[in-house]
Amino acid sequence: MTIHRHFGIRGRGGPRSAGHVRVARLAAVALASALAACAQDAPIADTRDARAAIEAYVAAVSAMDLDSAGTFYSDAPDFQWIEDGSIRYGSARESRESLAGLGAMASSARLTLSDLTVTALGPDAAVATGSFTQEIGVDGGQGFSFSGAMTIVLRREGDRWLFASGHTSSVRARPEGGADAAPGERP
Repeated sequence: MTIHRHFGIRGRGGPRSAGHVRVARLAAVALASALAACAQDAPIADTRDARAAIEAYVAAVSAMDLDSAGTFYSDAPDFQWIEDGSIRYGSARESRESLAGLGAMASSARLTLSDLTVTALGPDAAVATGSFTQEIGVDGGQGFSFSGAMTIVLRREGDRWLFASGHTSSVRARPEGGADAAPGERP
């Protein structure tokens, strides 16, 4: 929809009249000015605290302090955690239950992150991306590990940065004969 139809602006002589063009230009300048003012009024978050929250979560998981790790999940109703293309946990409670299950079966856990980038989305929101490796030890049995990419959306709630949603994708071998592509390219 063009700006003149959206705002009901009509000038004499049709949509391309001089009056219409002036009004459209003024509307565009006003809109750009308003957006610029909003951007200046909204401070960008300092991502150090969001990064520190992620690092504290990693430390808690690696120390098997799973009760503490569970406090990093937001109790907001829009929380969800996606793994390998499926919504795995639809609430912070479900994520905490999963951590409790890990505690019941694992004798040790080590979570490492690499290439962590945290980007502010506004004063109370940030997104983190990177790679992860999770190693699980099991008493009397063989441990296992998995790795992949992750994304975490963080929201400041009170004085803490919490995970509003997250995503992990495991590294999978390409099918035999599959073409390899550089990042950002399609095979």
